[in-house]
Amino acid sequence: MRTRSSRTLIVAALLAWACGRTEVVRLDAEPLPVPDAGRDAGGADAGPDAGRDAGIDAGVDAGPVDGGDKPCIVGRFGLTPAVPVVGLVLDRSGSMGDPFPDGVSKWDALRGALGATLPAVDQTMQLGLLLFPVSSTQECVPFASFNVPPATGQVQRILELLDAGSPVGGTPTAAAIDMAALHLRARRTASTAKALVLATDGAPICNGNLDPRTCTCLGQPPCRSVLCLDLDETSAAIARAADAGMPTYVIGLEATSEQLFVDALNAMALAGTRPQAGAKRYYAATSRSELQRAFAAIRDQVSQCSYLTSSVPNAQGSIVVTRDGGRIPFDVTGDAGWRWTDRGNGELLIHGLDCTLANGRPGALEALVTCGP
Repeated sequence: MRTRSSRTLIVAALLAWACGRTEVVRLDAEPLPVPDAGRDAGGADAGPDAGRDAGIDAGVDAGPVDGGDKPCIVGRFGLTPAVPVVGLVLDRSGSMGDPFPDGVSKWDALRGALGATLPAVDQTMQLGLLLFPVSSTQECVPFASFNVPPATGQVQRILELLDAGSPVGGTPTAAAIDMAALHLRARRTASTAKALVLATDGAPICNGNLDPRTCTCLGQPPCRSVLCLDLDETSAAIARAADAGMPTYVIGLEATSEQLFVDALNAMALAGTRPQAGAKRYYAATSRSELQRAFAAIRDQVSQCSYLTSSVPNAQGSIVVTRDGGRIPFDVTGDAGWRWTDRGNGELLIHGLDCTLANGRPGALEALVTCGP
């Protein structure tokens, strides 16, 4: 397994042609302000709860609950809408300065799409921002904490910070996800549900432990380890976040549909447990308008389909979720019915038609909980 310190021991020249893909890095960007900016992304939480629930029949879940979580109380409880806490994990690698087919740079399109979609939830969704990488001199290091900590009323700060930045450096996606998940997980409360939104245009790199002789290299020869495709560790980081109750929505900013990048984005979207249907499992965007639609779809899903129960079954108990008295099936795949997103905190996500029917009528949703001895 890689060590986080290996990411910081990177010579800028190794990435001078990479920019997260194969383009030329522009070295004119300055670091953006954040507490302890540039500190190595060590200590990210790699010990999530013990896996996703599985093997549950007919909506009854009898898996273990972590100690110190919500209590098990026998009875029928109304589900309450969760306050979404969303960490925006945004790629600002050098290739984000390249244009979409319409001539607008991917970075400018990203800023414009966020400016069009986020104000609507400024006071109802806790939003935070984490950018990667730090600067031209720390091209394989994400910021060590959120540039803008998650809270309501943060949209203006987020947009101002994006206006002040510019694309530079490589694509340390794994470290960025680990860092965002570490800080977001610490914000667990009884009334919130958490998610990450990863927007990136390239395949992840920056793992100094990979073997350049055998890896898929994204730089010009001779290859260096930090230019190797780092998909396995990145997918693992995204899966760790999902296991800890933080699913990741993946947006792919495409100036090209090269299969390598499609496959990488698909793998990350599947690991994040919020994939799209179809050949492209991520939210694909080739223009500002497509980016705007992608952010709007994610915004609406995060804000409308997450609910909380005040009682969580213990190891010998069970839970049945109903809408207007009819059972909503438990489905760990997330294709239909409902599934836990943070069981210990009582967070669950309702999918498909049941979510649509419940929107605006949270009182129709209930959880019937039993507790074992």
